[in-house]
Amino acid sequence: MSSVDVPDFKSGPILEQIRQGIAAQSDAEKKQTLKKVNGVFELVIKNAAGKEQTWGLELKKEGRVALGKPEGKADITISMSDDTFADLASGKLNGQKAFMSGKLKVKGNMMLATRLDTVLKAAKPAAAPTSATAASAKPVAAPAPALTSAPAPSPAAAAAAPTVPVASAGSIEVPGFQSSAVFGQIKSGIDAASADQKAAIAKKTKAVFQFDVKSSSGQVQTWTLNLKDTVSVSAGAPTGKPDIVISIADKDFVDLASGKLNGQKAFMGGKLKIKGNMMLATKLDSVLKELKPKSKL
Repeated sequence: MSSVDVPDFKSGPILEQIRQGIAAQSDAEKKQTLKKVNGVFELVIKNAAGKEQTWGLELKKEGRVALGKPEGKADITISMSDDTFADLASGKLNGQKAFMSGKLKVKGNMMLATRLDTVLKAAKPAAAPTSATAASAKPVAAPAPALTSAPAPSPAAAAAAPTVPVASAGSIEVPGFQSSAVFGQIKSGIDAASADQKAAIAKKTKAVFQFDVKSSSGQVQTWTLNLKDTVSVSAGAPTGKPDIVISIADKDFVDLASGKLNGQKAFMGGKLKIKGNMMLATKLDSVLKELKPKSKL
């Protein structure tokens, strides 16, 4: 198999080293790698001159690294600058921080991003690398997104869900949910905002958030935070399709709003799941800080 190194790309020697590592694996080792990863990666990297180069990592059936897009549809596409990839490989940059700061963008199956670290550690050869750049490279930190897609509940699961207490007309507070107080206080903050302040919030966020909150008794209640046009909060699902759906436990949402729980840690710990526009999740902390009440929760 030919080299995947590309002139004027720092990422080239690193990916070539990975290719060599996969090629050097025994059949048993390769089978184990494919079993662990079971995904096809497309890396889109832009160098300092503005030129883009794509590499495909097929780690589902055959186990190979090649120039260009992978054959068929990639399970995940990761876009970043050449410097960002090199910094990730050397350990200078953390994958989560890269994603949250916009240096790394992910499209597709977000969960596969958490497996990339395993792939790169297993694939890199112990032998001397092909270049000085590759020699200094360390395993890439997993470019974990702040968020992952949450599968929609099956009709059977939805039917089996317990009956949820509903808010009274015009109210957003629901008995049995600590989160009610948080959403009530957010509503107070929105109601107290001037027209100019509401317009600024809508311009900054441009999104409709749906929160599916599960109480300690297993009941699920939905709240909608519209920060796109009406700038409002209400109990129940939005009338149209939300831009993002956030599923979280009642206590965890309260801790998130109060600052006791960090959004990234909540996601990485499996306490927070996302469906929809993943990038909107990066705005959640600022949204809650701007709208949450001044009083202690």
